[in-house]
Amino acid sequence: MTKTAGGVAGSVAPGFELVRSTFAEVMESHAPGGGAAFAAMVDGRLVVDLWGGETNAGGRPWQEDTVAVLFSGTKGVVATALLTLVDEGRLLLTDRVAEHWPAFAAAGKADITVAQMGAHAAGLPYLAQPASASEVADLVTASELLALQAPVTPAGAPTYHAVTYGWLMDGLIRHICHVSAATLVAERVAQPLGLDLRIGLQGDRDAEGRLAELFPAPEFAPSALAADDPDPRLEWVYPRFWENTVSADWLQAPNPAANGIATARAMATLYGSLVGGSLISMRTLEEGTTAAAEGADVLTGRPLRFGPTGYELSGTPSRLGPADDAFGHTGAGGSSHGGWPSLRTGFSFVTSDLRLEMRDDRAPRLLDGLYAALRRG
Repeated sequence: MTKTAGGVAGSVAPGFELVRSTFAEVMESHAPGGGAAFAAMVDGRLVVDLWGGETNAGGRPWQEDTVAVLFSGTKGVVATALLTLVDEGRLLLTDRVAEHWPAFAAAGKADITVAQMGAHAAGLPYLAQPASASEVADLVTASELLALQAPVTPAGAPTYHAVTYGWLMDGLIRHICHVSAATLVAERVAQPLGLDLRIGLQGDRDAEGRLAELFPAPEFAPSALAADDPDPRLEWVYPRFWENTVSADWLQAPNPAANGIATARAMATLYGSLVGGSLISMRTLEEGTTAAAEGADVLTGRPLRFGPTGYELSGTPSRLGPADDAFGHTGAGGSSHGGWPSLRTGFSFVTSDLRLEMRDDRAPRLLDGLYAALRRG
């Protein structure tokens, strides 16, 4: 591995120098106080491990062990944990959700399958009834409220479940395993692989001390809300998005849709382990990366393509790189995490410098460089 320089720390393996130079270019535009990291694993070997910038307004340098908020990259982590249950035969993706979670059958949802719910096609992108802040903050209560609700968009048609994905997956996992989604991630993914990864800080003072402070650009917003004439229902899909995100309470309590916290190295290792067959079987991975719902989002018109537990798949605007078999999940602000099975590669870009999607080319540039290095090799 070759040590890097010029304001960028970390290392790359021979043949991946283009990724280092691209990362250096990307970091030249970072916002004061913000930073980023990029990592890639190929054939079980960490070939890229880079970081740069700062973690707070005081100019504290980004370190090797700095962790960042994954935002919706968390969904890919939960999708992986759910696949471990499939791999063990404890869950079939063709199962009706109500077979495991009887209350979910309410209001015409008896035939919705696990695959449909995981692929954002359950028709439950927001909570239709009024609920207090304490009710939606409690995962058990929030999932129970959602289980009783009728679909608000057509079941079977993909509609991005930005927040409710976490409530739904947590409810399903609790009814199968009697533990939360965050606990399942810890027990089935983070601990076995030795990953610096968790959902919510949950009082972890060490991780809290290493967490990069968020620096949103002035115009920052989820891409759906940044459209010229967004559907008014999107305000329910993304309730009080930013004011909740910056709160200490939001970072502490687990949110299986949005507040995973990890290093880029941990996320690249997760996806590298998946494509290498060391976490689940390749047969289960293939099942989990086959489209279960695809088409235009009912509320935004954006092309969507999801696997049956929640991975974003190639063939949409999601920024998972050039590989045709790419899967994983991007996150608000610019992060991207995923795998390329045909190239036996896992990758992750994390950042605290949050930018509007249409004005951010950092992850695409890095993934283009990684892809080019792999193809040359």
